[in-house]
Amino acid sequence: MLLRYCYCFLLFILLGCVGTTDPSDWTGVDTVAEVWEVYPERIRSLFAALDTDRDELAAVQQQLSEGDTLAAAESLVAYFRQLDRDWVAGALDPMSQAEAFPIALTMLADSVSIHEVKDRIPRNEDGGWQWDHTGPEQDAEFAYSLNTQSYLPALYIYFASIEDAESVALFDRIVKDWVVHHPLPAEGDSIYLVLQTPSNIDYRDIGEMEWRTLDTGRRLGSAWPQLFYAFQGVDAFSPATRLLMLSSMAEQAAYLRQYHKSGHNWTTMEMNGLALVGLGFPEFRSSEDWVDYALGVMSEEINRQVYPDGIQTEVSTKTQWVALRRFETIAVNLGKAGREVSDQYIKRLEEMYNYLAYGMRPDGNQPLNNDSDLEDLRPRVLTAAEKFARTDWVYIATNGEKGVRPEVGPTLTFPWAGIHIMRNGWDAKAHWSLFDTGPYGTGHQHRDKLHLSVTAFGKDLLVDGGRYTHRDYFSFDPTMWRGYFRSSFSHNTILVDGNGQNAGALRADAALESGTDYIHRADLDYAAGSFEQGYENVEGTAVHSRSVLYLRDQYWIVLDKFATDRPRDLQVLWHYAPSCEVVLEDLQAVSTNADGANLRIVPAGKENWAPKIIKGQEKPHIQGWYSANYGEKVPNPTLVYSTSIEQSATFAWVLVPKDGLVGAVDAKIEEKAEVVVITVTEAGHDPVVITLPRDKDLDRLNVSGQ
Repeated sequence: MLLRYCYCFLLFILLGCVGTTDPSDWTGVDTVAEVWEVYPERIRSLFAALDTDRDELAAVQQQLSEGDTLAAAESLVAYFRQLDRDWVAGALDPMSQAEAFPIALTMLADSVSIHEVKDRIPRNEDGGWQWDHTGPEQDAEFAYSLNTQSYLPALYIYFASIEDAESVALFDRIVKDWVVHHPLPAEGDSIYLVLQTPSNIDYRDIGEMEWRTLDTGRRLGSAWPQLFYAFQGVDAFSPATRLLMLSSMAEQAAYLRQYHKSGHNWTTMEMNGLALVGLGFPEFRSSEDWVDYALGVMSEEINRQVYPDGIQTEVSTKTQWVALRRFETIAVNLGKAGREVSDQYIKRLEEMYNYLAYGMRPDGNQPLNNDSDLEDLRPRVLTAAEKFARTDWVYIATNGEKGVRPEVGPTLTFPWAGIHIMRNGWDAKAHWSLFDTGPYGTGHQHRDKLHLSVTAFGKDLLVDGGRYTHRDYFSFDPTMWRGYFRSSFSHNTILVDGNGQNAGALRADAALESGTDYIHRADLDYAAGSFEQGYENVEGTAVHSRSVLYLRDQYWIVLDKFATDRPRDLQVLWHYAPSCEVVLEDLQAVSTNADGANLRIVPAGKENWAPKIIKGQEKPHIQGWYSANYGEKVPNPTLVYSTSIEQSATFAWVLVPKDGLVGAVDAKIEEKAEVVVITVTEAGHDPVVITLPRDKDLDRLNVSGQ
């Protein structure tokens, strides 16, 4: 015991008395001797983080005990060179050459491509990148991604294909640059206002770009450990950068162990990074603790973050995939390292994939609920179908060409998330709609409760606005781009006195009840919900209730009930897809495209509607814009039905899709004490009489004359 104490004291003295720090010398630091001379504190922290009592590090420990720190560092570099940990390098996220080469070539041309936005990163006086650079659009997301470094794997794929050492040298320079300019934030740094204070202070409030815990987790989970091992046999990966990288990974892992989110998709990426460093570098003294802690947190989070119906609590399909990918990755990495996760954990992964499969649109893309983009889910679902032996997912993803027809559906409600997918088949031309009666979400929220999206005959007809940008991240102001796309203004719902919805309930406390909140039959689907949290700057009672009835193979009936204690100005919004050519025919709106599907909107009620079409408006507020993917926006025709009411009102809409032009449709409404009766007559067809309950008594639901 005394001998061990003396050794540790000697090590402390030896490591503390050598070297000077001059960050301006960083570009010329390549050898072990140079890094020890210029950045001795990095070598000190690295050896302090290592468990040199491990048998495989005996040579390192012996050299340290003899006072030869330089030799110990050389031995450590040699030790990692000869390791066989290919599974860590293999943990890189898949990236094709077609995707990687343009990113790598852009970097080799002294620029970076982030979210398909290219820019040359400005240099500091010492030649390092300005890591807080927000890109040509002054978008903080650019700087966040710059520090995440998810572009670095492209350099490895490029190198592995053509063995170009220049790409490795560039990787070496970028990582070295980041490490030497990013010691752990000092005590008193404003970042700890975010990390340690239970308040609403956000990284954006303090201008923090480089040490967000999310980006730290993504650096460690998606790039650094994998590339550290992938480049071990390449001389252009300098010994100095290897040591700097090791010291920084230990520092970043300890940072994540202490500071991370809870109940948020960030947690999945933070813990995934922490676990990979622990699994990939058992030489670190705290590696076992990091792995055990990360797995414990993730095992709790997969139940905390994911509803029993499989939907992540942010209720964004994009975020669903972000969280699912990391919940799954940690399980895969544990397996590769000889560790196991519980069967219950694996079952939860399957439930998350089940939403992706059954929620996907007929064209394979994901819904645009909350912050989402129009991404193709089919490759992900088909890969998961093989893993989980789900032939029903194969059937859905291939539009019935392969696999086994699902025993449920095609319509399905996810009762905790309040997502109702109504469809008439699994083929590419099927009718499909998403009706949202669920919670606001725990992150990436849009104020869009009771929104309805409609696709039919292989074409989008009524759309969610998308997300477009994260600039002015928290805004719901429809005069700003971020605010417009997050607000009720970009969704198919109601504005009250010119204002959108307030924030709703973050989470669902209970599941919706079949037979009360929704029902699925062979001939129809029905769901109902209400928004009771009020509208921005609106006083008094203002409650919107909406029910949607889908008559299979025919059309949708939307019944709106608005409760108020005073006169109101209402605007009902219907956002057509950008490709739709829309005209007004009296009070009806109809798309008139010569090719493909069209949709007619038929209002029914006593209200004196004043409809107009808005497309590409920017003032006095933004309206009529659609974003399929982040950073992209195009005008789309938007129907704004305006009216003034003196008291509570009930009105309906008939949404009729056709594969071609839509003929004449008439709709009449009759209000009774307990039901609302809507009669729909299409040209050449007998009238269809739909009886909808005013309350949740679905025994009163009836359709006759189909």
